[in-house]
Amino acid sequence: MKKTYFIMAILLCSLFLSKNTYAQIGVEVNYGLNGVFEPSINDLSHLGGAISYDFDETYGMKIDFASDKFRTKNLLFTEETGIDITRISLQGTMNITTAFSRASSYDFFNLIAHAGAGYSLVKSSFNSGNDNLVNVVMGLTPRFKITDGLYFAIDTSVIFNISQHYNFDGSFSYTEAVNSFTGITYNVTGGIIYKFNENY
Repeated sequence: MKKTYFIMAILLCSLFLSKNTYAQIGVEVNYGLNGVFEPSINDLSHLGGAISYDFDETYGMKIDFASDKFRTKNLLFTEETGIDITRISLQGTMNITTAFSRASSYDFFNLIAHAGAGYSLVKSSFNSGNDNLVNVVMGLTPRFKITDGLYFAIDTSVIFNISQHYNFDGSFSYTEAVNSFTGITYNVTGGIIYKFNENY
């Protein structure tokens, strides 16, 4: 599944690069806080990355990867239990700063909005089997220029894991009749963005 998304991203980038003189390809890496509102869980255990493609100074797309670990105290066990979520998603991006002002994407500060959907794999720390989900993700990324082509970014994202069958403590969300819910998580991360072919 990951290989398929990666190949699709490369093909799309190649297609647009041949027609658009602005076209920019970038890579992103980030690390930071992840959490759940209900039950209240948070930890510094998020690791993510992305390959991005900008059509122009305002609109673009990215394929992103993320790994999150959630652990909490389960009264049935003597140790903390939980779930690990690995996700991949295809998202559209919009530079809010350039969309609503005369600012340039090369300025010191830009605010980027992103939203999309993808696939999540959920594994329990003590129950066997995988939970295969559809995710919907949206967020905002304040971006600060360090030097030509290199940026520091702070990202805040909310992720909806649709039809989740594991609770965040790793237990099944049902006992007899199959039941699922929409798991809502969030990330607050810091990271680096590098644009390979930035124009000046």
